[in-house]
Amino acid sequence: MADKGGRVIIITKKAKGEAAHGGAWKVAYADFVTAMMALFIVLWLLSQTDEITRQKLSEYFRTGMFSGAPALVMGGSGVSDGAFLDAKGGVLQFEQQSLLNGAEAVKEALVQAVKSNSELAGLMDDVDIKVTDQGLLIQILDGSQDLLFDLSSAELKPRLKNLLEAIAPVLGKLRNQIQVHGHTDARPFPAGSGRTNWELSFDRANSARKILENRGLREGQLAGVFAHGSASLYIPGKPLDSRNRRLAILAVRRGAEDFAAKGVAPQTLKKTSTHSRALPPTSPKSL
Repeated sequence: MADKGGRVIIITKKAKGEAAHGGAWKVAYADFVTAMMALFIVLWLLSQTDEITRQKLSEYFRTGMFSGAPALVMGGSGVSDGAFLDAKGGVLQFEQQSLLNGAEAVKEALVQAVKSNSELAGLMDDVDIKVTDQGLLIQILDGSQDLLFDLSSAELKPRLKNLLEAIAPVLGKLRNQIQVHGHTDARPFPAGSGRTNWELSFDRANSARKILENRGLREGQLAGVFAHGSASLYIPGKPLDSRNRRLAILAVRRGAEDFAAKGVAPQTLKKTSTHSRALPPTSPKSL
């Protein structure tokens, strides 16, 4: 109590309000909204893509690269089309070199087959091996002596069977998918026969497929059997030429499986293609 006649001091205490939270929550909220937006965009993009594209995206997130995609390397031009590495800097294109090695291996297998079976020597003039932008293409032509097929017959002759048996183990060692294509000349079937060159070309390719699978192809390596009839002639100016009757075996370039699965045959590479034949080549054609 204050002394009598002294000064009275009154102390007043004011209630304090809660302190402001600041703006940190706004930053956190903005990050959350951005993340959710990105998530929904990814989900929407995935819903718009097919199964093959989703598999490639999955592969990218696992390995950090797309299979068969262009790559950047030190010392190169920056990007190499259709290859794993840029060759301009002196680095070999791995897939291209693998296909070239495969072509040489097939050639060597044929040479060894001729040594053990002289009857195959007559076929060597009509085996056309080259690397195209689709992959390693092996074409076995009927030539001028009907050595592969009888006219209008899907039965493979013994020489052709032996040749297919010789190259099947080599193809089985490749990491590439395999396609078998059948072709005929333009000679039509008799009216009313109920059969066309489309059925004939498929039956011949399918007969070859059975031999390849039984003699060396890996399980699941075969990617398709295609019938072309007389729609893709080896000698366009001579539709009845016996060389138009042929089998084409394609080891599909890795990274081009989706394109090749459609049965489409783009033009042969001009800069990187090569021919590998046991004897002098004839005019190369696409599938």
